[in-house]
Amino acid sequence: MSDTAPPARKSSERNTKTRLGGAFSRFWAGSLSSNLADGAMLTALPMVAALLTNDPLLVSGLMVARFLPWLLIGLFAGVLVDRLDRVRIMVVGNTVRGGALAFLAVLVATGQATVWWLYAVMFAVMLCEVCYDLAGRSVLPDVVPPGTLDRANGRLEGGKIVAEQFAGAPLAGFLFAVTAALPLAANAGAYLLGALVLLGMPLAVRRPPGSKKAESADGGGVRSVFPEIGDGMRVVFADRRFRAVVLLISAVNLALMAQASILVLLVQEHFGVPAALYGVFLASGAVGGLLGSLAVGPIAGLLGRFATGATCYALMGVMSAAFALSPHPVVAGAAWCAVGFTAAVANVVAAGVWQLVVPRHLLGRALSCIQTVGTGASPLGAVIGGLLGRVDLRLPSLAACATIVVAVALTAPALRALAGRADSAERAAYEKPEEPGDGSAAAQAPLRSAHDARHDCAGDSARGRPPPGSAGG
Repeated sequence: MSDTAPPARKSSERNTKTRLGGAFSRFWAGSLSSNLADGAMLTALPMVAALLTNDPLLVSGLMVARFLPWLLIGLFAGVLVDRLDRVRIMVVGNTVRGGALAFLAVLVATGQATVWWLYAVMFAVMLCEVCYDLAGRSVLPDVVPPGTLDRANGRLEGGKIVAEQFAGAPLAGFLFAVTAALPLAANAGAYLLGALVLLGMPLAVRRPPGSKKAESADGGGVRSVFPEIGDGMRVVFADRRFRAVVLLISAVNLALMAQASILVLLVQEHFGVPAALYGVFLASGAVGGLLGSLAVGPIAGLLGRFATGATCYALMGVMSAAFALSPHPVVAGAAWCAVGFTAAVANVVAAGVWQLVVPRHLLGRALSCIQTVGTGASPLGAVIGGLLGRVDLRLPSLAACATIVVAVALTAPALRALAGRADSAERAAYEKPEEPGDGSAAAQAPLRSAHDARHDCAGDSARGRPPPGSAGG
């Protein structure tokens, strides 16, 4: 199997003509409501923190609380996602998040909120986000037809960026100018609305392939959790190219969180943007993200997955430095827009690669490993950003530039190899004949390479049972 094969133009053309379907439309609507809530929360909580303290290190503590749950439950959440009804996980997660934000809104309205309450609510909300995010990304390949993952991921990424930053962030800023509790109450309602929309997802896409067989073989007990986590870790870490790309993701997350942890202080104190317009400033990144999500299909079709991903990762670092060194808020907004564009394109390409090269029945566990390791660097990045911000508020962005560019240079061969493997898997999906009556998510077989199959068999044979989902899930 060639690791450097370019994407087929014929497949790309067929991709743009295939409809994503009604199940995806409902899934996208539920995601948009949740993303709107995320955007309001991630804008409002730092602004509330800035009211309570002007210490960069204490403000950066919100980023630590935001990403720490991945380190604590990420791997276990992957097992749950591969065992249980994935849509139900998303509905319960949104319901709990809505309740937590409503509770915080009451605390803020009554003057009882402290920085520690902000940490606690952020931590609780992100515990639910871990399960919600893994379930959503794992169920997507079963929701859309083969060959449309890049387009579906692009639509989700574009909707997420627009809802979080272009809609949720400015809305939170305006509502915050009225009263600090109002944006928190609004995004609590948006979480609950998202849960209601997702309740209508079809049953055929809810449960992961092979989950019932795995539960009956292992008894579904606690003792089987760690071997199942081991299956996901073997898929990710037994391949040196997987390991290298996970290292790249970790470096990018560390760098971006370093600058994001004190972004509210940099924008308001260094660039002089008033609090009421902070969300509007962040919306410049949403504009770039929207443009990137719309352009990723044509760009990847022209340049290929590798060139698109590597170039955008490197440009993300360069534009982070340009943002910090901007002489005027308008120039800074343009640079932040470019950061949003490159981040959206790189995220969509990376998501499609993972979903194509990882076997479907292991997707939740593998993604949890990737996300846990990658996100594990984020709390460290937040602390580093707070410490560097005490010296100069621009230092975290400058350090982010250097970190990202070096990481891309070191991991480029591995990124090229995985992108080629994803291209081959996508072509194989088109070449596989479709059974009569197929066409639903339940008929879509996991995209597997010979490398993946060997790892599946090795992991399952170690526990004395046949690999699940070997006939297409």
